[in-house]
Amino acid sequence: MTVIYSSETTPRTTARPAAILPLLVILFIVSYGILTTLVFEQGQTIESQRSLIREMLKDSTQLAALKGKLARDDGKGLHDKAAVQADHKDAASSNPNPAAGAKGPDKDAKRPGKSAHTTKEVPGKPAADLEDVRRTTQVI
Repeated sequence: MTVIYSSETTPRTTARPAAILPLLVILFIVSYGILTTLVFEQGQTIESQRSLIREMLKDSTQLAALKGKLARDDGKGLHDKAAVQADHKDAASSNPNPAAGAKGPDKDAKRPGKSAHTTKEVPGKPAADLEDVRRTTQVI
């Protein structure tokens, strides 16, 4: 085996990758800057949402306290009104047994804080939801 060296086989100069390197460095720096900006903005958004949630929690607790206070006041007012009506009925009736007179109005008066139970009307099924009679379901 014979190896022939000639001057024709000179190594090629690769100028192409060396020219791309500064461009890649610039793109890396720009993309890193954009990523840093994104992380910073996302942190600010999370903090603002956290503060809004805290404000909503404060408002919710204040509203719940206000509703509780109103319910107690309404219940107290209904209880007082029922007691006044019971006193008027006791004074007007001439029952020899005052305990029996006190029981009667309490049964007739509604309990304070309780609302009347209302039945909700159930909507009917739309025609599209009705089962097709041609299809039957068989369970094994």
